[in-house]
Amino acid sequence: MPCDVCVLCMLLSPLQTMLCPTSPHLVNCSGQGLSVVPLALPRNTGILLLSTNRLASVSTASFQHLPELAELDLSGNVLGVLHTVAPLLLLQELILSHNALEVLPTLQGLPALTRLTLAHNNISELLPGAFRDVGKLTELNLRGNQLRTLPEEAFEGLAGLKDLDLSDNALEELPQGLLAGLELNTLWLSGNQLRTLPSGFFPEGHMFAYVYLAGNPWRCDCGLAYLQEWIVDNVISIYIQEQKSDGLLTQNDPQSPVCDSPLRHHGKAGDTDLDIDGTMTEEGTPVPSTTVPSTTLPPTTPVPPTTAP
Repeated sequence: MPCDVCVLCMLLSPLQTMLCPTSPHLVNCSGQGLSVVPLALPRNTGILLLSTNRLASVSTASFQHLPELAELDLSGNVLGVLHTVAPLLLLQELILSHNALEVLPTLQGLPALTRLTLAHNNISELLPGAFRDVGKLTELNLRGNQLRTLPEEAFEGLAGLKDLDLSDNALEELPQGLLAGLELNTLWLSGNQLRTLPSGFFPEGHMFAYVYLAGNPWRCDCGLAYLQEWIVDNVISIYIQEQKSDGLLTQNDPQSPVCDSPLRHHGKAGDTDLDIDGTMTEEGTPVPSTTVPSTTLPPTTPVPPTTAP
């Protein structure tokens, strides 16, 4: 080995130890002000934390010398581009939240990926079959992007997907077949601009554990009849998550989706929940119906999951 290369190797190793504390299979390079991926990482690294640095562009080629890499955290950088030019065959979790991505990265070469977090980027569009190359996904987090609409085939090929977070985007409408072929446990639609959902949007006969619908400007007219009826049949699945002084509070609340229009229903205390029997008086007070099932909760309810960062 040439002498200058030997000197370089000697310099890199102590620097790497100083910047990135290591424990068995875990290397923590978070918050080190890095603008490039460090070179001298242990070959047996299974979990690599590179969050809160200054990385603007990363290539999977930078991790080719880490054959056991299973979890990679690139959150809190300034990533505008992720190049997946080289396969990471064992990677199971990829965290890309709080970056500057405007386009969904190409996801080829990640055959084992099960958890993908893209929250709080600037992604405004998904193409049909956008996640087809990562068909083993069980969790997909797209919270806090700039999506306004989605193609019907956006999640095609994700038969194993269990948790889908589309909250806090700018979604104004969703296609009827968006959830076709999926068997989700948890669906986040809160904090968008949805006024209605198309008839048949929720797969018939499928029972969700948690569905979040609050924070949308629902238009409570006859066009919302499908959603109203679905809520009646799925009261134990409707949840809300709120920030409290002591942390996040998640609870079952079938009245959390509230009317934004017509105007006579907007903002009235006690009368703002969706009129689940579909009949309103002129004053906006729900007309009681003996056909509406009780919304009383069972003695115990499951502990809902919290969304990824």
